[in-house]
Amino acid sequence: MFSITVTGSAELRAALVRLQGGVRDPKQVLQRIGVVLEGNVQERLQTKADPTGRAWLPLAPSTRARYAKADGQRRQGTLLVRTGLMMASLSSTVSGSRVTVGFARPYALYHETGTARGGRPWMPRRGMLTADPTAGTLGAQDEADVRAEIDRWLDSLAR
Repeated sequence: MFSITVTGSAELRAALVRLQGGVRDPKQVLQRIGVVLEGNVQERLQTKADPTGRAWLPLAPSTRARYAKADGQRRQGTLLVRTGLMMASLSSTVSGSRVTVGFARPYALYHETGTARGGRPWMPRRGMLTADPTAGTLGAQDEADVRAEIDRWLDSLAR
């Protein structure tokens, strides 16, 4: 299991502060945020683009050849959804005042960050969770969706 701590824009941080001030038990809203972010990741697995909208690079010819041989020349799945196991392991959990969204499959880390061999890029990054895994930033749409979910939740409390 790997962990990336997400840091948000000033607007997202302000929304989280509003949430802290308005809710004693944030579990329900954090669950809703987790579901929204899971949906965004599932969409990326369909559109084949990272949280910034940048299209993922296709598989290397050597990888395509290896998969074709392993699959008996029958094409299975699509880019990052070859067997469906990684996608099926996507989940979100809430613990205290934290929501965690991620994959139970350890190789998801390699797709999220990319890999290198001998100091040279090997497998390109195909981000699903973060706009920048090093900085831990969400994509603009993810931030907007989280802020909207917080606003909806706070509005529902005011009624």
